[in-house]
Amino acid sequence: MNLIQNYSTPLALLLASCLWSCVGYSQDNSVLDVDFENQAIGNYDTTALQQDFDTIKWSIIKNRGSVLQDGTKGKVLQISYPQGAVGPEQGGVQFVRPIPPAATYYLSYDIYFEEGFDFALGGKLPGLTSGGAAFTGGKHPDQGQGWSARYMWTGEQKPIVYLYYKDMQEKYGEAIHLKAKFETGKWHTLIQRIQINTPGKKDAEIEVWMDNQKVGQKKNFSIREGDLGLIDSFYFSTFHGGATPEWAPKNDSFIQIDNIRIYKQPAK
Repeated sequence: MNLIQNYSTPLALLLASCLWSCVGYSQDNSVLDVDFENQAIGNYDTTALQQDFDTIKWSIIKNRGSVLQDGTKGKVLQISYPQGAVGPEQGGVQFVRPIPPAATYYLSYDIYFEEGFDFALGGKLPGLTSGGAAFTGGKHPDQGQGWSARYMWTGEQKPIVYLYYKDMQEKYGEAIHLKAKFETGKWHTLIQRIQINTPGKKDAEIEVWMDNQKVGQKKNFSIREGDLGLIDSFYFSTFHGGATPEWAPKNDSFIQIDNIRIYKQPAK
């Protein structure tokens, strides 16, 4: 007897209900979901990174990651930026996690700047990219073969999207200014939606929400050429800089990150 087709039995009803609820749960199409709950309190090393993020192309951690117990979030990842540290070799954490290539993705994560965090002149925060870390650090994707859309914090504690793409005019990236401000001692939620353009059209879109409020966007532009430039990477990139000493924090500074998710559609 086919229990799924015969809905007259209690067991069939239960199985059918489970089937539909499971389908509904998967509709957000998550490709990455990391909350650090399975990690031990203490140093977050390359082994822990591999456990949480699976396929990692490369990483720079250098004992600057730790798992802490937060009173409301549970386990979170703390990242340190030592006094005087500029760039990814001296402060913060970096790694590239490949994701299945697609035309549209959402990236969301929670971020907490600890009390006393020195924003200095600014620094980088994780974002989606095409080409991993290839199109950063002054390297322009002039042929439309990729792009990057990390965030930055500014010296005024404001978030921006720090965009490298084929039509950029600046040497070191184009700023999409967001109508928001980071506060220390408070959890913020950042959500980034990127939709690349149809080949030959200017219909790319970048939208950003912070703490459930839409705070910025860039629309009607071309981010790639032809069939190139699919979204293919999560670039976890955070450090102070810039590359010169004035970007450095004047004291040891820390952030916490939690609930990193990449998905194709918001959960209903």
